Amino acid sequence: MKQAGGGQGKGGGAPKTEVIVDRVAQDDVQIYIYTDGRTVPSNMVEIRTRVSGFLEELFFEPGAIVKEGDRLALVEQATYQVALAASKAELASAKAKAALAENNLERAKALVESRTITAEEFQTHQANYDMALATIDLASANVRNAELNLQYTDMRSPIAGKTTKNLVDIGNFVSPTGTQAVLLSIAQLDPMFVEFKISDRQFNDLKDRSGFREMFDGTTNTVTTSSVGNDVLENTPALPPAMTGTPIDVSLMTGANILDFNFNVPGKVVALVDNQFDFATGQITLRAEVQNPLLKTDDAKDYMIYPNQVCRVRIPYELVNDAVLIREEAILTDLDTKYVLIVAKGMFQPKDPYGRPILGEDKEPIPPYETDVVFRRDIKIGRLLDTQMRIILDGLTPGEAYIVQGVQRVRIGSEVQPTTLEDYRLRRAAEANKANGKAKPKEEAENGEEQ
Repeated sequence: MKQAGGGQGKGGGAPKTEVIVDRVAQDDVQIYIYTDGRTVPSNMVEIRTRVSGFLEELFFEPGAIVKEGDRLALVEQATYQVALAASKAELASAKAKAALAENNLERAKALVESRTITAEEFQTHQANYDMALATIDLASANVRNAELNLQYTDMRSPIAGKTTKNLVDIGNFVSPTGTQAVLLSIAQLDPMFVEFKISDRQFNDLKDRSGFREMFDGTTNTVTTSSVGNDVLENTPALPPAMTGTPIDVSLMTGANILDFNFNVPGKVVALVDNQFDFATGQITLRAEVQNPLLKTDDAKDYMIYPNQVCRVRIPYELVNDAVLIREEAILTDLDTKYVLIVAKGMFQPKDPYGRPILGEDKEPIPPYETDVVFRRDIKIGRLLDTQMRIILDGLTPGEAYIVQGVQRVRIGSEVQPTTLEDYRLRRAAEANKANGKAKPKEEAENGEEQ
């Protein structure tokens, strides 16, 4: 910052001090609650072998994205194919024995009616038939069990998601109870969950703003619904969980600066993870659901968000209409009072550095004249926005000019030359270009002399 070149007062006093000013703005602003979060997969599945045998083949690449039902691995099937064939043979034998027992029972019915055989002999034929039917059921169960075991040798993905690397190599013996039971894991990454914590005060405020408290009658702990006897009417709205559906925005850590956030992933609160507050921190954990974009290239595709990533969560809290806004950097502190320096038209008395009035050509003090003068204005501040603009609750009016840069070079009541930050930068750029233009011919001349 410098003294303005042609900005002398009417009495030819010291040049005016140049200051950069901005105008007090007024706009509708959204207040947010900010907190840190962690990404969590919506589903995580371990693919375990359910039968014993040698691992014959793998059908996935480590880290690949698979769909539900995709083939993952194959355990040797020969043993289970033989077991299935044997079970089917036992079932056929049981059915044949049941057919014979049924024929014997039918003949026994005729014989017992003609009193050719005793009732005890008939009961024996009846029991033989019943046992044959039970044997069919047992053989059918054995066939089903053999079919399941054979099916378990061909492992498929129960969910859509991203795989880990294979934890067992081809050729190794696997078993449900062995150390190599888990072949891989699959994480479902779309949708993705984001878990974050908020304080009990923020939690209660959000519940009130979502209308949760309005569903109670204010005098009892009963929901204000219409009912007939003990049966609630069908059109009575059910009481939703607190804040379910509250919108949020999520930002991953991006850019060179760890504080760079773009909040480009929208989501909504779907659940309360905790059923109580943490007494040590006074916080409770919420879970939100976000859609995980699938990024595609010519050769591959992958999700944008991975589990256990640190992220920043932004929750809409309050919409302030016609908020008065100024830049945070312009606010000064005097003990416990916040204030800004404003520039406004005022009467200025030219004085020398010793505080004596400056005399004119007639040897008389130069009379005060109207110019841009610095004034102090005490303010009451509100919330700081993520744009580094501060809400002003009292003390400023939209449109007033306040000093953003140069407060160290001015004092209250002094005359200044206000300029906007944009104009200041344009002038400095023009001065730099002009200086470079003058230096270039000189450098070329020096190079010519050397040659």
